[in-house]
Amino acid sequence: MNNRLNENDHKCKLVFIVNNAAFFVSHRLPIAIEAQKHGYKVELITGFPSNKKQEESALDQLRKYNITHHKVSFRGSGMNVFVELYGLIQLLFLILKIKPHIMHCASPKGVLYGGIVARIAKTPSVVLAITGMGYGFTHDGDSNYSIKRSIVKSVFNVLMRFVYKHKNKKIIVQNLDDKKIVGSIKSIEKTDIHLIKGSGVDLSFYRNISFLNKQKIVLLPARMLKDKGVVEFYMAAKLLKSKGCSWNFVLAGTADHDNPSAIKKEIILSWVSEGVLEWLGDVDNMPEIYLKTSIVCLPSYREGMPKALLEAAAAGCAVITTDTIGCRESIEPGVTGDLVKVRSYKHLSNTIQALIDDPSRMREYGVNGQRLANNFYDIKIVLNKTMFIYEELRNNANNI
Repeated sequence: MNNRLNENDHKCKLVFIVNNAAFFVSHRLPIAIEAQKHGYKVELITGFPSNKKQEESALDQLRKYNITHHKVSFRGSGMNVFVELYGLIQLLFLILKIKPHIMHCASPKGVLYGGIVARIAKTPSVVLAITGMGYGFTHDGDSNYSIKRSIVKSVFNVLMRFVYKHKNKKIIVQNLDDKKIVGSIKSIEKTDIHLIKGSGVDLSFYRNISFLNKQKIVLLPARMLKDKGVVEFYMAAKLLKSKGCSWNFVLAGTADHDNPSAIKKEIILSWVSEGVLEWLGDVDNMPEIYLKTSIVCLPSYREGMPKALLEAAAAGCAVITTDTIGCRESIEPGVTGDLVKVRSYKHLSNTIQALIDDPSRMREYGVNGQRLANNFYDIKIVLNKTMFIYEELRNNANNI
């Protein structure tokens, strides 16, 4: 099927709405570049950045690929009603000015605000990419935060009922659990839902893997949030170190995000001072880290389809993650990795130790992970499916 636009369609406008530019570059830039190849004019609208260093690097990439960037006032984890409302109004006026043919909304705020605006502005087509449901849908066991999360979840669900009534929409989900949840909503047709498992992996970074180069490293690659299981990772590492484990436990990710679940930089540095783990901070070249890592661990509380674990599989790493939405589908349990209980550092510790004690199984997981990534997580699969969705939306718009 030829998805490329004909000469009469060369000005078809595609606008992405996401939380911040860094997320767009790490998870959606390949789709934008592919859309440009198919003749789309691509623009990006984001809220305020959560990390200035990452934002600057992302803006360089946007300039490199000639993607126009607009910034409005909302924040990915912002709770100030007035700031968020102002950002929503700014977004509406921008969309009325740009007049996109397709809006591709990703990240919780992007989906919510973009979806609301798409209906009000009568944008012909909208893609709603459910990439994990965000702060309000993640349970961390803290009763104080649970009340706040419950309120956020309720408001989100009410507003999304309005969003889902758009006449020409496609909803991308990354796991079967979210597909089931979205499929239970009355205003959504089954044909509107597309399962695309993750953001894809550029396999060219992982062509020549040598397991001889793997080091005694257990890596947690994520933002430094409680919701990512960072505290449980620290406690598991501390327990293992107390028993004489000689492996290195490494964190890779930023700490200065304004998410309510963020762990303070000072706390992480105190863990480092204890000699329990290392912290690399923000890393520009993650493939290099994955290629020398033996075990990748993500004890998260909930995900869409964590890109970090897809990249870990491609790099031949054994994976340990939690038996929860999004995470459980990123591996083949007992084949490419192991599942652990959510918020159980003791179970995590025991599982890490068991894998360290069984190097043949560890390597087998890595080999099988490469196969899994090659068969299902290639970025080309994601690009082809997404271009097909755009084409389908454009055809539907012409018939409405």
